[in-house]
Amino acid sequence: MTTGTKTTKYIFNTIKQYGVSHVFMVPGGVVDPFLDEFGEQPDDMKAIVAASETGAAYMADGYARASGKFGVCMGIGGPGTANMVGPLATAYTDQSPILAITGEIPTQWSGKGGFQDASAAGLNDINLLRPVTSFAQQIPSSKLVPHYLHTAIRTMLGLKPQPVSLSIPKEIQTETIDYENSIEASLKSEVKQPSFIDLTGANQLLTALVQNAKGNIAILAGSGCTRSEASEALYQFAIQYQIPVATTLKAKGVFPEDDPLSLGVFGYAGTHHASRALLNSNTEDETCPNKGVANITLLIVIGSSLNQRDTMRWDKHLNPQAGIYHVDVDTTVFSKNFPINYAINADANTLLTWLLTSSQYKQLETLKIGNKCRQQWLATIKECPRYYQMKNIQSNAAPMHPARVIAELQQAAPRNTMIIGDSGAHRAFTGHYWDSSHPRSYLTATALAPMGWAIPAGVGAKIACPDKPCVVVTGDGCMLMNGIEIQTAAHHNIHLIVLIINNSALGNVYLRAKSPIAKKITTLSTHDWAAFSRSLGGDGIRVEQPQLLSAAFEQAFKATGPFIIDARCDPQYQTPINPWRQEMVEHTSWVDG
Repeated sequence: MTTGTKTTKYIFNTIKQYGVSHVFMVPGGVVDPFLDEFGEQPDDMKAIVAASETGAAYMADGYARASGKFGVCMGIGGPGTANMVGPLATAYTDQSPILAITGEIPTQWSGKGGFQDASAAGLNDINLLRPVTSFAQQIPSSKLVPHYLHTAIRTMLGLKPQPVSLSIPKEIQTETIDYENSIEASLKSEVKQPSFIDLTGANQLLTALVQNAKGNIAILAGSGCTRSEASEALYQFAIQYQIPVATTLKAKGVFPEDDPLSLGVFGYAGTHHASRALLNSNTEDETCPNKGVANITLLIVIGSSLNQRDTMRWDKHLNPQAGIYHVDVDTTVFSKNFPINYAINADANTLLTWLLTSSQYKQLETLKIGNKCRQQWLATIKECPRYYQMKNIQSNAAPMHPARVIAELQQAAPRNTMIIGDSGAHRAFTGHYWDSSHPRSYLTATALAPMGWAIPAGVGAKIACPDKPCVVVTGDGCMLMNGIEIQTAAHHNIHLIVLIINNSALGNVYLRAKSPIAKKITTLSTHDWAAFSRSLGGDGIRVEQPQLLSAAFEQAFKATGPFIIDARCDPQYQTPINPWRQEMVEHTSWVDG
């Protein structure tokens, strides 16, 4: 039994056991007791003070996604909590684990007209947070701090990683607590991502692979592959049997996109190769992109919910002859968004590792018979360019084409560069033209997709992975929302490169606008974002000619603090979103930003 540990110290010590080293926060009166617990030594918990609680929570989200651990944000109840709601909603819908800690007024003030009373008798923070977290509670007593904290952590890191929140009255923060050391150690070892496999479903897949050994088999890898650390097993399985791999946008990089077996992204901002491989031509629709390419025989979907964007807007051509075999830890996703043929309840890494074990390897020897056939199929798919409108990446136009900007970034950036893509037209260009080579090297908020997410998320991601080059790709509309967090990066001397596709417009909305008044409404004032960065303590450069991009990127990668590249682009360029379906372009549109 350990006695006499202050609540604030106990909370930080527990968080550190999970390898989490930073708290993103905005200080305030009801979290003052936490401030003395921070330090600057290697083993100390460190504070990153953001410009707003919104930025702090987005930073925690970026930290979680980049590290594979969880992020922590902190602020006062009431206005601080309200500022966190949007970021926590973003993390909730994208299954990103965040621990939000908020301070509350002393309990004896509750409901008595106290300043910033957000207790149950005041604003009631908990009611604000419950819709956007999987666990939100006010701790009623210092004796219950260990119980509530560990319940929150277990919930946050469970089957569906999602944000949780703890509200702590100020007097409880300064009280001392008792706890069992043995229980603390066992709790940490018990909290981990599930590893299990439905052997009935797995054997169905095994049988189907053998029966279709010479067939055109492909894999669609989703974010479940990232969460379960399945990248290596996925690579080994694909290489072993020469199976082409496409990924969802959220899982971009979980399979190296510079590998010959990579099809790139399927769905939103996807590649020509992915759509040619995964969509069949069994209908009379002459616009189908894989005319002249043999149909896919069997599709293995691993860790994707098959939502709108992961299915090319529920495309009827996603209909392989031998069916869709869907692998996921969550049984509720099976045929929820898109019809599948076979469900396998398993986490990605366990299923792929099982397929690679010796007993399954012997049965799958037959599958190797089709390796040459699949190589020939892939060669036919690759007879067309990987990207739509390849000429755009070589465009010498000024204002610049975003595709050229991303192509120049690809040439300049080290292979291990981490990209944080914001919401807007720039995300489509980045998702399409950028190739990622490692898991967690392309981060983007894909469900709610708030504009401006990537700027503070990039701060958190860079802190989580200080040795990786980190580039935020954003737009001028996004900068208007959260660009102030450049100050946070400058204050903490964080080397974050921010590439702004500055087209003086709300890009996607501008492209959809038809009337002159709609175009006017979606046009923005042109700002000098490089000067903005310098005013906040960072650095930057304005680039108006594509021939100057290479030197600008070289300067940015050599910088030591935040560096903005203000790339002046034309808003008229169409994004690479639906060129594969002319009927979609005419009758529907993707919405992003």
